Amino acid sequence: MLLTVCFTKKDNEMYQKTTHLGFRVCRSAVAGFGPDRRGMVETLSIAVIGAPGVGKTSIIRQFIYNDFSETYTPTQTRYVYRPSVILNGVMYDLKILDVPPISSFPSSPSQEWLDSRCRGVRSANAYILVYDICCVESFEYVKMIRQQIVDNRVGSSSEVPILVVGSKRDLQRQRFTQRRAVSVLVKKTWKCGYVECSAKYNWHVLLLFKELLGIAVSRGLRPNHTSIRLQGALQRNRCTVM
Repeated sequence: MLLTVCFTKKDNEMYQKTTHLGFRVCRSAVAGFGPDRRGMVETLSIAVIGAPGVGKTSIIRQFIYNDFSETYTPTQTRYVYRPSVILNGVMYDLKILDVPPISSFPSSPSQEWLDSRCRGVRSANAYILVYDICCVESFEYVKMIRQQIVDNRVGSSSEVPILVVGSKRDLQRQRFTQRRAVSVLVKKTWKCGYVECSAKYNWHVLLLFKELLGIAVSRGLRPNHTSIRLQGALQRNRCTVM
């Protein structure tokens, strides 16, 4: 199976990336929501949520720009990245929401839209919940948000793909507990996906997005899509699909 991801920059420049996972991307980001650029294209919204300082923006920027900054800049407003994805000949618009720290998951549509940080969060099609493997408080935050998603989502919350991500794997020796303990809890009890990554060293960053898409596919976003293969090459100003 083939997954091709295309991102369009504001100046319409396009470029793509290849890694050992075979991820072909043409990438960019724009702030806020905008109208769909194509008619009759399915939209998949992914909300990335985490406590302050866990590195969720660094993960997104590493995925989008192959870039990492040592300087911490708190996320204060919602930011939306808009890639286009072709999976087995089917095109999707993705909205990757970089969500500022929120005190709780919005419990109602009115709460979602009254707080600009939460807009689009309640109605997202999938969630990436990021915690710092060195900070137990950040894991407790993810635990709280996951439970609130289960309690407050419209329809069957069990069908909503959730991937828990342990960030800052490069600080492995400082982690607050063993990986296996968290993995068993998340996978066996929460029934969520689990990946650890390092945005600093670009380790498993692409894998986590592949994992989330795999969860989404397995839960029926598209029938008969049981596996995903990613391929391509890093080249500027060219996209082989769009």
